[in-house]
Amino acid sequence: MAERVLVVIPARYASSRFPGKALADLAGRPLVVRTVERALGMAEADRVVVATDDARIRDAVAAAGHEAILTGEHATGTDRIGEVLERCPADLIVNLQGDEPLLDPEVGDRLVRALRADPDLGLATCAHPLTDEVEWGDPNVVKVLVDRHGRALYFSRAAVPGRFPGPAGGSAPFELARRHVGIYAWRADALRRYLSWPRGELERCEQLEQLRALEQGLSVAVVTVASGPVGVDTPEDLHRVRQLWRESRHGGDPDDGSPGRNG
Repeated sequence: MAERVLVVIPARYASSRFPGKALADLAGRPLVVRTVERALGMAEADRVVVATDDARIRDAVAAAGHEAILTGEHATGTDRIGEVLERCPADLIVNLQGDEPLLDPEVGDRLVRALRADPDLGLATCAHPLTDEVEWGDPNVVKVLVDRHGRALYFSRAAVPGRFPGPAGGSAPFELARRHVGIYAWRADALRRYLSWPRGELERCEQLEQLRALEQGLSVAVVTVASGPVGVDTPEDLHRVRQLWRESRHGGDPDDGSPGRNG
């Protein structure tokens, strides 16, 4: 029997930098609805659900013909996804962000296929090449180092790998790191185990949840993509996404979205 794939899109109303961004207009529909429409383009998805703590977001998604679940209060989006999993059983769970309406559905499909190709994997995520030394040194850019088999060795906000001081160290080795993209595909049992583990010391130091998986020995695949999606964290970001939307093949009729497969 084929493994059932559940796509969960966590969406909060109380964003610190842009309150209510999930309901911000993008070509005639709320941002979160446009994200759902993109997720429905995944060939591997069996069900797409928005997980939210706000009835306004739930109602907006439902009004567009898609599925949304009102969850309890949670410290992280991963915790919220864990609640949805217990209410919507599945074998593989894809965590997509609700503020990335330009995400290529193929990215989610590739993560699912990575898990299906290797039963030993509990988690898959993605990354893309760094562009320059400035990006490599930026603590707001999360870097990941991978082994020869494409498994994560470490995630960090620091400029990794380190460089031996002096001439022997050579130039900045930013080409050896990749920029992490926060999209994940989980095996259901791995997600449940992850949520049962306490926060690790490395996770506390770096403030990166994915380090909990590495600290506990969970194997994490890193799929290389060409570039990261354009997300919306601020009103300025939304302006840029609106421009990109108009310039892309998704522009045109504000009501050009497809009906939800869940509706």
